[in-house]
Amino acid sequence: MRVTPPDLELWLTEFVRTRAAAAQIAVTVANTEPADLGLPLGKPLVVIRDDSGNRLDWTTFDRSVGVSVLAGTTRNGKPASDLGRWLAGLLFDDAIALVEGSPIAAVEWDGCNGPYAVQESLNVARRYLTAEYTVVGD
Repeated sequence: MRVTPPDLELWLTEFVRTRAAAAQIAVTVANTEPADLGLPLGKPLVVIRDDSGNRLDWTTFDRSVGVSVLAGTTRNGKPASDLGRWLAGLLFDDAIALVEGSPIAAVEWDGCNGPYAVQESLNVARRYLTAEYTVVGD
């Protein structure tokens, strides 16, 4: 029997959108940065990218995720920092494995880092964080 890794990027994108809406946080959540990123941003942008990982056994996989947060300006990074910390709280929480439909079996704490400032050539603040999970395939 063949086991396929889950589409973690899609699941996390939808999960963050839903949780942000519930928290009344106006944010765009996507899996790629738009080629024509216009500044100033109308609302913060969160980009979630699945960086893949190893297969652990027959049904489980190790997955690393990178998340970029763009908000504010290079001189005012507080909006990006605040949103980055909110995301870290959401994505690093062990309870994410208990959410209905979650492909996540466990949060790997040693793979959860950030958010931290990243140099940006555009006049927008960028924060980056990583999360690591053990996920279950189909």
